[in-house]
Amino acid sequence: MYLRLKALLISHAQFSHALRVTLAIAFTLAFYAVVHVPHSMWGPVTVVVVMMQPYAGAIVYKGFQRIGGTLLGAILGLLTVLFPHQLDYLIPVWMLAWVFLLSLKSYGKNIYFFFLAVMTLIIVSYQGDTALEVNVALWRVANILIGSLIAISFSLLMPIRAVTGWNTLFNQNLHALRQLYQAHASAHMLSIKQLNAMKREVLERHMKMIILLPNVQKEKHKLAGHYRAIITVQRTLISITEQLIETHWSSDISRRQLLAQADLKLYQQQIITILNQIEQASVNRSSLANIDALPDIDLLPTMATEISPDDAANALGIYGYFWLTRQFISQLDALIIQLRTINS
Repeated sequence: MYLRLKALLISHAQFSHALRVTLAIAFTLAFYAVVHVPHSMWGPVTVVVVMMQPYAGAIVYKGFQRIGGTLLGAILGLLTVLFPHQLDYLIPVWMLAWVFLLSLKSYGKNIYFFFLAVMTLIIVSYQGDTALEVNVALWRVANILIGSLIAISFSLLMPIRAVTGWNTLFNQNLHALRQLYQAHASAHMLSIKQLNAMKREVLERHMKMIILLPNVQKEKHKLAGHYRAIITVQRTLISITEQLIETHWSSDISRRQLLAQADLKLYQQQIITILNQIEQASVNRSSLANIDALPDIDLLPTMATEISPDDAANALGIYGYFWLTRQFISQLDALIIQLRTINS
């Protein structure tokens, strides 16, 4: 029952995210109804801010950045408030020095952490020296920490993982890539309209994978480089497949000569079989250890010379086709290596 419910939630990510935010807010309100914390408004506000993105990795990352930045800013702000009265003239210098140093660090992946540190420093420091105002600022900090922890907890209890969506897109593109490669080697090519529709869908899914990549890297930060490499290899495979199609069908004479090459047919069938094996292993989350060995690229020059093109134009197309096939095998090998790494 649990697995069926989990699968349902994964397949309806937007609904799951809306439900998760609603439950997190409901829990926050119930918590504050039982535990009376002053200035509790900041609790549910923080939950909403931290859970703006649906993916668990992004929420956890943002939540801990918010907790760390808030704590750092609060500590620096308290030190400002505790300055002796005879040193009041140093307070602006102290504050501005920390604003400068924190802002200097606020770039790249740490921007949110240091932005919140600066903001919290100013909020706490700017309260003056009255105990009441400082008390309000510190309760606000406490509620931000509570809200952040609730948001992180619900993101882990009901995770929506970017890597799940990324894997789905990757599997769909593997399937489409195999279909494209299989179609190009057939004596009957798909219509230009069908071919363009398939290529457009592949590229659209590839762009979605690129958009998801930063969130995937947050969830799988130790494998971030490998996921980037897979994106690069996949884009190269798509490009080579497009070129293989164009080269194969660029000349009727060279196409018929390529189709008549029996060894090339077997070679292409090996590639199709390997693409299918990778696809099945990826869908079933199984090991890639049982994938067939890649075809020997040293056989390609021999097959090219056996065709013996009649003229220079045909020779260029045929030799270009075998060179592209060699590049396709090379990229396929690179893809298998990366997939074995992330699945190990």
